[in-house]
Amino acid sequence: MQVTKKLIKTLLVSVLIYSFSVSTLVNADSQSSENDAKVGWSEIGAFGLAVKQDGTVWAWSGNSASKPTSNIKDAENAGITMVPEQVKGISDVTAVASGHGFSLALKKDGTVWGWGGNGDGQLGDGTQSVFDPKTYETIKSADKDIPVQAIGLSNVVAIAADWNTSYAVKNDGTLWAWGGIYYRKADGRVANYIVPTQLKKFSDIVSVSLGWGNMVALKKDGTVWIPSHGNVVQVDGLSDITEIAAGGQYSYGLKKDGKVWFWGSNGESGAVVGGKDTADHSKPQLLEGIEDVVSVQASAGGPLLLKSDGTVWASGTNTGGQLGIGSYEDSIVPVQVKGLTRIKKIAASGTDFKSMALKADHTLWSWGNGYVGDGTKWYRTVPVWIKSYDSEVLQEDQIIVKLDNKELEFDQPPIIIEGNTMVPLRKIFEALGADIQWDEDTLTVTATKGQSVIKLKVGSDIAYVNGVSTKLDSEPLIIEGRTLVPARFIVESFGAKVSWEENSKTVFIKTK
Repeated sequence: MQVTKKLIKTLLVSVLIYSFSVSTLVNADSQSSENDAKVGWSEIGAFGLAVKQDGTVWAWSGNSASKPTSNIKDAENAGITMVPEQVKGISDVTAVASGHGFSLALKKDGTVWGWGGNGDGQLGDGTQSVFDPKTYETIKSADKDIPVQAIGLSNVVAIAADWNTSYAVKNDGTLWAWGGIYYRKADGRVANYIVPTQLKKFSDIVSVSLGWGNMVALKKDGTVWIPSHGNVVQVDGLSDITEIAAGGQYSYGLKKDGKVWFWGSNGESGAVVGGKDTADHSKPQLLEGIEDVVSVQASAGGPLLLKSDGTVWASGTNTGGQLGIGSYEDSIVPVQVKGLTRIKKIAASGTDFKSMALKADHTLWSWGNGYVGDGTKWYRTVPVWIKSYDSEVLQEDQIIVKLDNKELEFDQPPIIIEGNTMVPLRKIFEALGADIQWDEDTLTVTATKGQSVIKLKVGSDIAYVNGVSTKLDSEPLIIEGRTLVPARFIVESFGAKVSWEENSKTVFIKTK
């Protein structure tokens, strides 16, 4: 966003006048039926499920389970909402996971809640739907429109779900599961767990991932483990793994060095997804053509990869257009998803052909095989923006500031004035290790680092470095109660180096 000094002053006056004139109207409108929480997204599930910054959960593509209240829904499939709809009865959520017709949420207090289909007890509340064994018609439904708490679970740090099974990892490294986890009773009958039950053969677990017919678990020591014929076995040849993802034909592991490895999913023979047999038993091998990966997810067709530069890449079978390249062409090597930059989080479903990405500005982007959340049921072969609230307007990308490759977060976004990047002074000075003194009477800031002393005054284009005056290209100013100063002048005055990348609108500061 480029603005002139004169325009900034005009805007500030206008904002003050407008704020006073509409304050009563804003309060009176607090009962608005529009998506009340006008905040961005903070977390995303496998597909059709996301959390806002206020901790509320929003769902689409059949994941809401509650009776749709939105005017935008599929007339042919009454249970499918085509735009995000709030899941009632739950808040303070930190993570979500979606299965086949049911969903899970992890709350701040470490409890797990579920809603939707409960045909196999996958909600974990001790109930289960009853069906006629011959016709499969429902005799007694235990489905839930409103989230219910999974019995007996606390201190949970991670959750996962697949077709009909739910998993939870506790902070002590134990793994718990319910739903499609079957055992044989003493009388020979087969039953399943309808409340969370510990899988005692797993220990020191930090996360699990579920695919088309496979489950992988990551241990604290960076090794990967899978269930096999009633036992738990280690995947040979893998170490220093930081993240795992289960897909269709393959599972994936991200190593500390930013490289990705994949191996056969060891699914049941004859289970074919995207034209590939999930009974693949191949050993771990390096995924060629990509490095500097910071996160890996997987759709049923292949991996979804987030690189350190904020771009997203994908490969594999492109059945749903989830590679995000504008076509349905497959690719055996990773290709860049179109139009995505500054991405912070990615999500994909190991049992479907959909993908999602969350940007640094808390906007959500979705693509794949239909009902992606944009108000249509069509397949999307490139990412589309999913609104957080009805009147939301897509803003221009904000400026990113990275100090020694670590992104700085600001409560007031940096702006560009006459070609100069202006940043909040306190954050930039503290990030550079400087001590700050602020004189409210004179609107003067003094920053000291070692033997270097910088003094600036709001509204003045003259600054002082160790007592020597210098003329600034842009004078410090106050916006939204925050004082902004010219980034290049500050950085170089303390002996660091600064550069600008136009494509990503990123300021790079190097102190080492």
